[in-house]
Amino acid sequence: MDARLSAGRAGRYARPAAHERHAGTIPAVPDIISGLRCRAYTFVTVSRLMAPAKPRPGEVHRL
Repeated sequence: MDARLSAGRAGRYARPAAHERHAGTIPAVPDIISGLRCRAYTFVTVSRLMAPAKPRPGEVHRL
């Protein structure tokens, strides 16, 4: 995974997906986070993003 490419694709309401089964993913995460923070991105948990809703497994949620 190329950290610059991943960070460069981020946009409003972005939810970057990375899968640990790919060899380069885990080593790239610190650079992706750093790059996005430099661009003033804020990281939140899914629960915080969905609040005040209480998401339940199997339901479709729209932001």
